[in-house]
Amino acid sequence: MKPATKRSNIKVLELITLFSIGGATETVVAMASGLNKLGYEVHIATGPNIPSEGSMYETARELGLEVQTFPRLKRAISPINDLIAIFQIAKFIKKNKFDVVHTHSSKAGVIGRFAAWLVHTPVILHTIHGLPFHRFQNLFIRNFYKLIEKFSALFCHKIIAVTHTIVDVMLKNNLAPANKFSVVRSAFGLEPYNVIIHDSKQIRTDYKISENDFVIAKVARFSKLKGHKYLINAFKIVRSKTENCKLLFIGNGELEDELKSYIKSHGLEDKIIFAGLIPPEEIPVTLSAVDLLVHTSLLEGLARVLPQAVMLEKPIISFDLDGSHEVIKDGYNGFLIEPENISSLAEKILLLCSDREKARNMGLNGKKMIGNEFSDELMVEKINNIYKDLLGTRGIYV
Repeated sequence: MKPATKRSNIKVLELITLFSIGGATETVVAMASGLNKLGYEVHIATGPNIPSEGSMYETARELGLEVQTFPRLKRAISPINDLIAIFQIAKFIKKNKFDVVHTHSSKAGVIGRFAAWLVHTPVILHTIHGLPFHRFQNLFIRNFYKLIEKFSALFCHKIIAVTHTIVDVMLKNNLAPANKFSVVRSAFGLEPYNVIIHDSKQIRTDYKISENDFVIAKVARFSKLKGHKYLINAFKIVRSKTENCKLLFIGNGELEDELKSYIKSHGLEDKIIFAGLIPPEEIPVTLSAVDLLVHTSLLEGLARVLPQAVMLEKPIISFDLDGSHEVIKDGYNGFLIEPENISSLAEKILLLCSDREKARNMGLNGKKMIGNEFSDELMVEKINNIYKDLLGTRGIYV
């Protein structure tokens, strides 16, 4: 066994698949910034961002974070690109002598863990922000991804999950031993969300929303598994029973034109607002102007917009999938409904639209329930403790 050594310049690489705007990327940037303040030397490596999904490069630069982009690292599976990316990343890790390699998201998690293992990185971790296998895949694809996860788990010392539900699923499928898991929330700075009084009137004016309108928001990329059509179809039912409600979509993506055509074909274009992709720092003030958040994604670890809405004292209606039940208590700070159940979704929206006092009280309940559980300071503290423990077992002390 190597003699113990005390080091003050621990080098960490945080690796993620894409540098587009999104929960996982925002978490990586917040984590890297927080760890730097604790004395680590943190670098970020990533595949390029997808232009339509925004970019986190400017935010990283403002925080003084170094970002290395590997063009071959992409979301889609490509044997040639993936193999090249493994060796490029392994070379980068070896050259920079990183003590810790911490991967995030599915593709980077597979490639990065193997690359780090190849060059004998002392500490290798992976964070699961959302499982790559799910109920809507065919059995062959689902089992293939499970096999990849089980194989990749062999090449790291710790697996971090953003929800307890993810850990339960991994254990149920026997993909890694229980002692390999820890839960650390995907967190964010709470201060902007603790200030409830934002200029919401101006936001409503900008989007042509009247004071009497009950505003329902959905924050998600426009892709099939985000479930926008379930909400649109529920909204049709809601609009047939009440006039004073509007729907606000925040985000963009490959299905935007298709969704706009679908909305127009049902005569709802004047009641559904497309806000576009909003920078993370503008989310608090935008969400402060809405009355209800609806989450209809079919696959999500735990969408960060759920705790963000809770911190802004907004009620939430969500499909009862993945980690949503960890921040929503049915009937207390929102409603959990059967996935893809459009009539139930419409019923709950109408209930809160017709009883705004109940909606406000539910919002207040949520903030009491989660406290500071999603604080980025708490997230960084937990990650720091995990790093120190793992480094210590390899004879390196911070």
